[in-house]
Amino acid sequence: MKTLRSAQRDRFRGQVALVVGGAQGIGKAIAARLAREGAQVVISDIDRPMMAHTARELAQEGISIMTFACDVRSRRQVERMVASVIRRYRRIDVMVYVAGVAKGVPFVRTDEKHWDWTMDINLKGAFLVARAVVPCMIRRRRGKLVFMASTNSWDAEAGLAPYNASKAGVFLLAKTLARELGPFGINSNAIGPGLIRTRLTAPFIKDAKFMRKYKNLIPAGRLGEPEDIAGPAAFLASRDADYVNGVLLFVDGG
Repeated sequence: MKTLRSAQRDRFRGQVALVVGGAQGIGKAIAARLAREGAQVVISDIDRPMMAHTARELAQEGISIMTFACDVRSRRQVERMVASVIRRYRRIDVMVYVAGVAKGVPFVRTDEKHWDWTMDINLKGAFLVARAVVPCMIRRRRGKLVFMASTNSWDAEAGLAPYNASKAGVFLLAKTLARELGPFGINSNAIGPGLIRTRLTAPFIKDAKFMRKYKNLIPAGRLGEPEDIAGPAAFLASRDADYVNGVLLFVDGG
């Protein structure tokens, strides 16, 4: 009889997981977690050198992953990436969308270019990837979609209008897909990380005034690490979450 720990190591055995934005930070932590639990992981990212670095790191653990360079703003690139994964592995069981950008700018200085850049990567990219992946899941009548939203999906921060709006959209996209795709055996959920130590949040973490205010709001008394998100993401991607659909799971230290 398998122990609980050994069963967890095999939780994704035989499954294919596509992690979009998986070269570093939260995406990298999720990709590594899924791979360690038995999944065949495909990492997609626009950062080729970082993808290669992550692949080498995991190879040192004896884990082989596929990497695919893709700009999520391009429908053609997204469709080509998804088609290549399906052609090679015949399936995609899990799709985790992590790709995202944020830049703090007062609203009166937020121009159309900044707005479009944020929306295209955070929200349009999530739509394009889901749109490309879902038909395969519908045919197999099973699949897990996990979208990286934010605490900002629910509670906006000043100076981040495009980011706040895009992440609210990511959650409602996830919830809409839960309603539409549930009858096909597909679960769609979102995670709302708090302040996690990544390259994306580095400019905010370096701001001493911001950090003094923010740290006092975290009952856990510390910033989150990418690995703090990997566990909840693995749960939502697993059969343990078969009856969890359309939720926004906050992971923010309280």
